[in-house]
Amino acid sequence: MSEFMCFSAQENRTTIPGKLVSGRYRQPFGYRVKRSKGTKDFYLTMTLHGKGLFHNGHETCECPEGEITLITPGTPHYYGTPENTEWEFFWCHFVPKEDWLPLLQLPEAIKGIRFARFENAKEWQHLAGAFTSLIRYNEESHLFSERLAVNALEEILLLISKNVQETQHPMDPRVENTIKLISQHYKEPFNVPELAAMVNLSPSRFAHLFKIQTGESVMEMLNKIRLRQSKKLLETTSLTIAEIAEEVGFNHPFYFSRQFAAFYGTPPAFFRKHKLPTTN
Repeated sequence: MSEFMCFSAQENRTTIPGKLVSGRYRQPFGYRVKRSKGTKDFYLTMTLHGKGLFHNGHETCECPEGEITLITPGTPHYYGTPENTEWEFFWCHFVPKEDWLPLLQLPEAIKGIRFARFENAKEWQHLAGAFTSLIRYNEESHLFSERLAVNALEEILLLISKNVQETQHPMDPRVENTIKLISQHYKEPFNVPELAAMVNLSPSRFAHLFKIQTGESVMEMLNKIRLRQSKKLLETTSLTIAEIAEEVGFNHPFYFSRQFAAFYGTPPAFFRKHKLPTTN
């Protein structure tokens, strides 16, 4: 089965980080996607009929009708439709807001791939309705379409979290407090040992706990927070690139520009000039 998932599929292009994309597919046996290095965003699926097969390079799990699957950033993944079935599913690539992270703490099916099972038909239909709205808003192009799409995605994540709240472990308060701290003081030159000391953990234990709870390292999250703030400043102020870099906590404008281009797919100067749309 792993040979079907890994070796027979061609490598697919990675997604653009920060871009909210979604859709609904009905795929027969032979449909396969391969991203051996993972992506920088989360990937969510909701199986409507049939089942999908997921592989992380070492283990395999199924996502049958009534289940959702969430692939975390950086997880190598291979997925497709197994034999004797047709897989119909909703899907969505997204980068979460900081306050969404507790909603993503789902049980792990295999390493890097989380899941939730819906037994309540009414709740499942509610979730499907929210997913339908997300896709519709993503296809529209008007003043409020982007915000409506983000709101629909938040509703999806809230419904999933609500469904599993009795079985999932809540976010560790030490991780939650760290997220609040770096979100409010992102300009500060934080490092892992310093943050670990604030919550009375060793650096290695803190780094491991944070990664397990959020799906990314604390420095990756801090970098993402800084880049999001820099995007707002590019859109709403006349500050120079160097001033924005300093304002959000980057010591060197060149390094900031490289990080911005890697995250948003374009250098900050080009982004500002052309006012490129993003959902991040």
